[in-house]
Amino acid sequence: MKLSIETLFCKKSDVFDDFHSIYSVSFPLSEQKSKEELFDMLCSPSYTFFIPKIDGKTAGFCIIFHSTQTSFYLLEYMAVDASLRNLAIGSKLFSYAIEQVTNKYGIKPFLVEIDSPQQESQESEIRKRRERFYKKFGCRKIDPFDYILAIKSEETAPPMKLLVYHIKMQNVSKSQLEEWLEDIYMLVYGCQKDDERIAKMLLDAPQILKLV
Repeated sequence: MKLSIETLFCKKSDVFDDFHSIYSVSFPLSEQKSKEELFDMLCSPSYTFFIPKIDGKTAGFCIIFHSTQTSFYLLEYMAVDASLRNLAIGSKLFSYAIEQVTNKYGIKPFLVEIDSPQQESQESEIRKRRERFYKKFGCRKIDPFDYILAIKSEETAPPMKLLVYHIKMQNVSKSQLEEWLEDIYMLVYGCQKDDERIAKMLLDAPQILKLV
C-alpha cells in the first residue's frame, strides 16, 4: 500500500466529503464542529488540513491551527479511518504535519487537546492509547491543569487535558497559559476573552506549571 499526504483545499469538495465521513465518527458529538464550521476553517488562512491517502483513498486527517496572531500552534483534530489503523499512518501524519507547519511558519509550541485518560468511561482505554501516542513523539501534559473545551454544543464536553509539543520547553508560566487559553477561546472557538471558564481553569493553577 502506498501512503501519500496531501493538503486539502476549498475546491476539493469530494475529498472534503470523504474527510467529513471519517471526522463524524471519530469524535464524540460534544467535541465536533458543524460541517459549515469545518468548511469555513478549510477556507481560512489560519488552518491547514493534511489528508493522508492509501492508494488514493482518504485515510484520515490532521487539522492544524496556525494563526500569525498567536504564540502557539494548535493541533485541533487528528484521526485515522478505523479500518486503516495499526498501519503507522497516524505516526507519519503527525510527523509530516509538524514538519510542514514548522518549516513554513517557524518554531512555536504545538498544543494538543485530548480527552482526559483519567476520566472513567467506556472509552478509557482509547483515551489512554491516544495519550501514549502523543507522548511517544514528545508531547507532554500541562500539570496540574484540567482543560475545558470551548466547543459550542448542546452536549457536555468530557474532561480534557492540554498537551504541549516543544523540544526545549520544560514548563509553562501561568501567565503564558492564560494567554494561550484566551487566544484559543477567541480565535478557535469564537468565545470571549474573559470567558468565565478560563478563570475557572486557572483558579488553582500555580505560577509555574510543569510539562510531564
